[in-house]
Amino acid sequence: MSKNLSLALRAGEIMLKNGSETYRAQNIINLILKDKDIIDKNITIIGTAIIITVQYADQPPITMTKSIARRKNNLHKLSFVSKLALEYNQGKSDLLKLEEGLEAIDISITYPVWMKVIATSIATALFTLGYGASLAGALAIFFITLLPAYLIQYFMRQNMPFFLSNILAGAVISFLSLITFQFYPEMQYNKMISSVIIILTPGVMAVTAIRDLVNGDFITGASRGIDAIILAAGLSIGVGAVLSLYLFISGGVIWKL
Repeated sequence: MSKNLSLALRAGEIMLKNGSETYRAQNIINLILKDKDIIDKNITIIGTAIIITVQYADQPPITMTKSIARRKNNLHKLSFVSKLALEYNQGKSDLLKLEEGLEAIDISITYPVWMKVIATSIATALFTLGYGASLAGALAIFFITLLPAYLIQYFMRQNMPFFLSNILAGAVISFLSLITFQFYPEMQYNKMISSVIIILTPGVMAVTAIRDLVNGDFITGASRGIDAIILAAGLSIGVGAVLSLYLFISGGVIWKL
């Protein structure tokens, strides 16, 4: 009986730490807790904490909790967990298959780091073209983005706070854009910086926060919204600090090396 409960908690944990909305994680937990011997259950998700209380027939209530330390966005894992939970609920799999499936999903690496870095760089280059930059400018921003995109992935693996990693990434973006601008003034640094910031801004997190708020999960939605604002502020602080230093050194005058 406790196995059923622990797997439901594990599924909810995977959902939340990969960017799921609160109601979606609750639905997955409900799908797994289908035992006919359960006479009462209560699922509470607040921010980064999951609390599940289940009462089986002729037994006292059992409560299990789980705290989510770090969150990211991985829609593939959300889809796989949803499929597993639905198959279990429909009787197409048992607890053993559910456990093996959740373990495989949790430890799986959807995309390697190099692919994420390259994809981020390509996206920023395309945004640069959309802002009216030249092909040379798009190519330059492609290479400029490689380093900050890699740094964010590296800091994530080192469990560095997202706020600090975004400050450093924003500073690197601004510094490399200004250096490129000194050699090639026709490449507008403001367009280069804007293109990278657009890609690195936590838009998915902001949308998830809005969906939680609309669904009535105000505490979780507010915490995620604040999280997104802090991450975006980190990028802005990094970019602004380097630009301010540049203007202080140059006296506010555009200069060439």
